[in-house]
Amino acid sequence: MTLAMNSFSIGLWHWLPRMAAASLLMTVSGCAMVGGVANVVASSTANLFSATPTASFLDWKAMTLVAAPDVNQNSPLAVDLVFVRDQATLDKLLTLPAAKWFASKDELQKTYPNTMTVRSWELVPQQVLQLSEEALGSPRVAGMVIFADYLSPGDHRARLPLTREAFLVNLDSRSFSVQARPR
Repeated sequence: MTLAMNSFSIGLWHWLPRMAAASLLMTVSGCAMVGGVANVVASSTANLFSATPTASFLDWKAMTLVAAPDVNQNSPLAVDLVFVRDQATLDKLLTLPAAKWFASKDELQKTYPNTMTVRSWELVPQQVLQLSEEALGSPRVAGMVIFADYLSPGDHRARLPLTREAFLVNLDSRSFSVQARPR
């Protein structure tokens, strides 16, 4: 019996360091996951106080596009909502008038395939389009820009705030306006 106990003790001492190492590894892995969550919270908090915001997840309710009876001089109107993931691309888009955006949209999407996502619609006079958060998603973005392809001259572009709000976009005869509405 003593020989059997000694064999068991030797076997136990053989496996004990391995079990301790496995336990330590699982504990460290758990800490990494908690650390990852802490990093997300910390980066979101830093975004609130830093001078140049980095990409953050959208948290919004909805967007409603309302076309006036004489929208775009009684013509269909193309509208693009661009979700931009980095500040440099956002800065570039904010310099483009809508006519230039629509003329170069395909080229820009090929040039910057990983930094922007475009949602497009075409509205006719008196059309109302309700877009929910579920339909548009809540991607991680540095900003959102909306473009409207009017026949009249002008920038026809607006930057949407990254806040917890719903948006009402009034598409009039020759221009549009965006109103943020609290939830």
